[in-house]
Amino acid sequence: MDWVPSDPPPTPPPAPGSDETGDPALVEAIRAAIAAAGGRITFARFMALALYHPEHGYYLAPERRPGRGGDFLTAPETHPSFGLTLARQLADCWERLGRPRPFTVREYGAGVGGLAYDLIAGLSAEAPAAAAALRYRLIEPNPHRRAQAQAAMAEVGLAETVTAEPEPAAGRDPEPIVGVVLANEVADALPVHRLVWRGGDGGSLRERWATWAGGEFREEERELSPEARAFAPAERLRAAGVALSDGDALEVSPAAAAWFGSLARGLARGYALVIDYGYDTAELYRAHRLAGTLRAYHRHTVGDDPYRRVGAQDLTAHVDFGLLRAAGETAGLDFAGLTTQAAFLTGLGLGQRLVALQAEPGITADEYLATRSAVFRLIDPGGMGRFGVLAMARAAPVEPPLRGFADPAGC
Repeated sequence: MDWVPSDPPPTPPPAPGSDETGDPALVEAIRAAIAAAGGRITFARFMALALYHPEHGYYLAPERRPGRGGDFLTAPETHPSFGLTLARQLADCWERLGRPRPFTVREYGAGVGGLAYDLIAGLSAEAPAAAAALRYRLIEPNPHRRAQAQAAMAEVGLAETVTAEPEPAAGRDPEPIVGVVLANEVADALPVHRLVWRGGDGGSLRERWATWAGGEFREEERELSPEARAFAPAERLRAAGVALSDGDALEVSPAAAAWFGSLARGLARGYALVIDYGYDTAELYRAHRLAGTLRAYHRHTVGDDPYRRVGAQDLTAHVDFGLLRAAGETAGLDFAGLTTQAAFLTGLGLGQRLVALQAEPGITADEYLATRSAVFRLIDPGGMGRFGVLAMARAAPVEPPLRGFADPAGC
C-alpha cells in the first residue's frame, strides 16, 4: 500500500442505495453477521468480512486490485529494481545459513508472483548457486491469483521452482522451512480493533463497534470486546511509554500478532522479513497519529470512511512493529533489525545498481530516467522510503547485521 504523508479530508457518507455503498451481497452478509451477533460486531470482524469474505471480500475478488490501474501501488509494482535489489538480502541469508539445499522462500500475500519473478531473476544474477537451491512458495489466499501465478511461472519455465499455495487453515501453522519468510505489505491489511481513550490519567479505553441503522453502517462506542480486552492494549501502551488523552483514537491488531506468531512457527531455521508502513510502538502512537491511522483506498484515492464501497475499497492501518517483534520473540525468534525501506535498499546497493545501469549497452535516456524516477520513489523519505523493514531470525546469525540492516538508521 502506498503511504500518504498527511491525513485526507473527511469524506461525506454515501446516499443509501448508491454504488458508493459497495457490493450489495457483501453488505447483506455483514448485515447478517451483525444481526446474528445481537446488533453489533467489532470493527475487526467488519474488516475481516470486507476484505476476506470467501465470496465477496476485496482481496478474494476475481479482478486484480494492486497496480496503476487498481486501487494502490506496491513497491514491486513500482519497478523491478525493488525485487532485484531485495534478492541480495536473500543471497546474504543463504550464505549465513550455510548454503542449505533446498533453500526455501515463503512469500505471504504473493499475488500473481511479480515480486517472486524479480527476486528469482535477481538471485540468479547475484548468486546462481542459491538460485539453483531455491524452492519458492507463494502464499496467496485468492484462488484466482494462485492460478494466474502458477500459469505465469510455468510459462517462464519456473514451474519446478515455484508453487502457489493457500494460507494455512485457521488454527494451523505452516510446515517449518529452512530459508526466508517474506511479507511485503501484508500486515497493514490484517483486521484491527478501533479504540478510543476516555478520561484523563485515570481513564480507560473504549471500543468502536460496527452496527447497522437507518440503511447504513454506523459505529457505536461501548466497552472493550473480549478479544480486545484479552489483548490488554492499555497495559501494552503503558509499557511502551505511551500516554493517552481524552479522545485519542487508535487501532490495535491481535490478528497481526497471531499471524506473525504463526509465520514464526513456520520457520525451522532462517530469517523472517516484514516490509510495510508503520513504526515501532512508541513512535506509532505519538500524538499526531492519535486520530487513528485506518485508511480506505479506492482508485489511488485515500479516504477515511471504511463503510463506503464495501468490498470495493482496500482498508489498511499502520503496522505496530513493536507488536510483531514481541509476537516473534514469544514464538522463539531473535530480533535481527528494524530500519526504513530507504536505508534497507540503500544498504543492499540500490544506488550502485542505478549508477551501473548508465553503462549498460543499449540503455536509452528514457529508460534510465524512468528507472531513476522509480528508484527515487522507493527510497523517498516522504513516501515509500519511510516504510519499516523488520528482520527476525531462528537458529541463524544476527551479527554482524544482515546486509540490508548495516545502516543504523532506525524506524
